[in-house]
Amino acid sequence: MRGRTTIVATQVEDGEAISAFLLVVGRDAYATYNLPASGALTIGRGESNAVRVDDPLASRAHACLHVGDEMFFEDLGSVNGTRIKDQPVKPGERVPINIGDTVQIGSTVLIVQRRITSGEVTRPETLRDERAVLPDPRLVEGEAMRRVHALAERAAAGTINVLIAGETGVGKELLAESVHRSSPRRDGPYVCLNCAALSETLLESELFGHERGAFTGSVQAKPGLLETAAGGTLFLDEVGELPLATQAKLLRVIETRQVTRLGSVRPRHIDVRFIAATNRDLEAEVKRGTFRQDLYFRFNGITLTIPPLRVRVGEIRHLVELFARQICRDLGRTKPLIPLPIFALLESYAWPGNIRELKNMVERAVLLCAGPIIGEEHLPMDKLVPSATATVPAGGTPPPRLSTEEITAPTERDRIMAALAACAGNQSRAAQLLGIPRRTFVSKLDTYQIPRPKKDSTKDSKN
Repeated sequence: MRGRTTIVATQVEDGEAISAFLLVVGRDAYATYNLPASGALTIGRGESNAVRVDDPLASRAHACLHVGDEMFFEDLGSVNGTRIKDQPVKPGERVPINIGDTVQIGSTVLIVQRRITSGEVTRPETLRDERAVLPDPRLVEGEAMRRVHALAERAAAGTINVLIAGETGVGKELLAESVHRSSPRRDGPYVCLNCAALSETLLESELFGHERGAFTGSVQAKPGLLETAAGGTLFLDEVGELPLATQAKLLRVIETRQVTRLGSVRPRHIDVRFIAATNRDLEAEVKRGTFRQDLYFRFNGITLTIPPLRVRVGEIRHLVELFARQICRDLGRTKPLIPLPIFALLESYAWPGNIRELKNMVERAVLLCAGPIIGEEHLPMDKLVPSATATVPAGGTPPPRLSTEEITAPTERDRIMAALAACAGNQSRAAQLLGIPRRTFVSKLDTYQIPRPKKDSTKDSKN
């Protein structure tokens, strides 16, 4: 896909490694490459490069990193050029670089970083046990998520099927695993299947299994996931993506507790608990005829609905600290400080990708931060502070834009008051300015006991 950066992790093995590594950060991923004690590392889109960067603006043989007593970066005559510390590099010129210097190729950033030794960071002996050094996320969750987990624990105690609903990235898979680990089946297998990742034929083969010769390429019999999960739990992610034909077969399995492999006539008894997850409105899918109502009722023994992150603003600060500690632990680095204005920026964003998007943004900020404090330059400010033209309605005038001081106001209540003032009391435009749904905005007015302004005759009267 054009415009999307993919980092291909090809580790450098030539020579003796030194205590430094090359960090490559793209739009959607990052990778690290151990540096040799000496040598040259070619960088570009070509597969033969030691460091392959699949960026649409990178040349096949774009640049070269020379490692030795000193380090130099050389542009090999690339089409779109290279920038070091935001300065263009002339083709063929060897520019000296130091630890922490940034090199930019298209939208990809490369940084040479020093690997901190174990003596420089306090690392407890139980570091491998994540629970021993990181707080349980439930300890920082708000009342809404505590209610979800309380219901999940009650559901886990029985054998009833569970349906987990919520937007993409809210943590449905983690909650499903939590239900399994809290259930009497915790010692049994926990098997996961993403229903959207396979074609219909492969999906049925994975679910039900097949006998030898059932289809072209089936050279031996294979048990399906329904058999593999016997005595445990089968988690069906993106269950709303199941084809109708597969839905009918799965419904029969749930009702009879028997599964028949493809190419076989002999049913096999199974003992499996089902947990399903979806980001779709399955009731709406039933009305449209794309999801079977009887299967929906089978899955919907208990529904756990995870609220989106934008209505769990109080958790953001704790999650940011948690993710920052995790990534710094993995990199063997000390955690940078995160000032209050940065937290305020993150709390004012709507987070359409929810916790997954938050974690990716924190990882990006930590990786780009070579100093002791994370700043705005380490965040995608174009996303966190949208331009005034980004939400201009057709034929309308641009909505007002909050100042940096207003966006980074110390409390959410202050930001709401600033948005209302900027929009002359118009609640719909104030909600749009803050990037949250109007219903959520109105709910926050009640939460913070902010008097609701009179409705605007041109906008709010229509909502």
